[in-house]
Amino acid sequence: MTRKWMFFCAVLAFGLSASPSHAAFENVDVSPRARAMGDAGVAVADDAYAPFFNPAGIAQAAAPALATSYVQPYGLDFVDQVYFGAVMPVGQRPGGFGIGLRRFAVEYEGVDLTTETTLTGSFGTRVYEDLHSSIDFGANLNFNHLEFGETIGSGVGADDGFDPGDDWAVGVDVGLMVTLHERTRLGVAVKNLNNPQIGIDNEELTQRLNAGISYIPYDGVTTTFEFENTLDGELQYHGGVEMTMLESLFLRGGVITNPNKLAAGFGYEMEGLAVHYGFSTGGGTLDSSHQFGLTFRWGGEAP
Repeated sequence: MTRKWMFFCAVLAFGLSASPSHAAFENVDVSPRARAMGDAGVAVADDAYAPFFNPAGIAQAAAPALATSYVQPYGLDFVDQVYFGAVMPVGQRPGGFGIGLRRFAVEYEGVDLTTETTLTGSFGTRVYEDLHSSIDFGANLNFNHLEFGETIGSGVGADDGFDPGDDWAVGVDVGLMVTLHERTRLGVAVKNLNNPQIGIDNEELTQRLNAGISYIPYDGVTTTFEFENTLDGELQYHGGVEMTMLESLFLRGGVITNPNKLAAGFGYEMEGLAVHYGFSTGGGTLDSSHQFGLTFRWGGEAP
């Protein structure tokens, strides 16, 4: 019975986190803010989550920042994801460096069945600026490590379990952010541009294109819309809104298609330290996902 449950957990978790190709290192959102805005992050990334969504957004960061988040996708207690990120502006010209660490794991009774770890090094820089507009460019280098847990033996105390092993793959992402008249941003990001492969069967990590626009119609209100397309033709649309209340409270909402989901959440910031919460529905019979995170920034200017 134990073996059956372990196999079931592993298969189900991979199915939940993957597209129809069921590839490893799929797009499980790392930011509760973006999740609450319908997973739309490519045109609003300007904090410590920028290495994940759009490295060009690092050039939009006005101050050093840290971030961490935690989520159990669809409320499943045998699957979890942890993220740590940081950005550091450097020099007089807008731009800087970032780092991200993402760990996605499937476990059963304290044993990690599969573990996906991604260490990301990022940079973003401003390549053009005039009185009314600017263009930022960024890139990521992702070190992806996939590890499978050893199977149990044929009997109590048996040592004939099979070790599937582990493997590495390096992926390259690029991003672009265009700002027009301070209120409009256009964002584009391409993930796994170099088509990395992992494992003895050379499984291709999903190549992904995200493109979107964000617009600030009024001070304290940000709207955003983007589309996400994978190489196999799967297309999703994301849309969201963020409203500033009482200067330190942020209310958010959003929608996602294919499958259809609703999202909402909030953030509260005080003296650079912010608490964030976001949830999205399961898009069918699955339960909602609830994500929590903290961000901290110091120095520089308030966003």
